[in-house]
Amino acid sequence: MTSQLPLDGEQLQDELDKLGQRIKRLREERGWSQDTFAHMVGMNRAYPNKIEKAKIDVRYTTLVRMAHVFGLTVGELLTFPFVPATSATEREDPPRP
Repeated sequence: MTSQLPLDGEQLQDELDKLGQRIKRLREERGWSQDTFAHMVGMNRAYPNKIEKAKIDVRYTTLVRMAHVFGLTVGELLTFPFVPATSATEREDPPRP
């Protein structure tokens, strides 16, 4: 078993950013305003903005409630789409045979 170092502040912020982007995308796909989403989840109306802007750390119980409203499991909610580190124009050409 290999031990891993704890995440630093920047790495944690990156994860919160990804979660915020995911919540915003899911909410907008359904055509919900932040106020509507907040009401459905049972949270203060300012909370979705703070989550989407990665200004707060989200409690597990809040993740459970948000996942339920989206019709997802917490695992599905926390499964972020793959985003390549570089754009297609920055990638090298594939090796030629």
